[in-house]
Amino acid sequence: PFKRPSAPDMEETLGKHRQAIAKLAQSGDAQKLVSMLKQTGGVQQAAQAAAAGDPAALMAMMDRLMHTPEGAALVDRIGTQAKQAGLE
Repeated sequence: PFKRPSAPDMEETLGKHRQAIAKLAQSGDAQKLVSMLKQTGGVQQAAQAAAAGDPAALMAMMDRLMHTPEGAALVDRIGTQAKQAGLE
């Protein structure tokens, strides 16, 4: 049966994930990805809409970016870095 993790265990895991996400967000690849998204325009509005529960515009931007060789390579490297950091 499923064993629900204790609150301290969950807090510890969340803390580790926050640290890993913060480190990943500061990486050169993540910064380049943000830069590429900003070049397309509208990223601020898309991010705000996603934070409010409507990710469609941001997902469309990412989809277009991932169809470029450079964008696909960046997303692949960031995914690898996330897995190495324990974020799957």
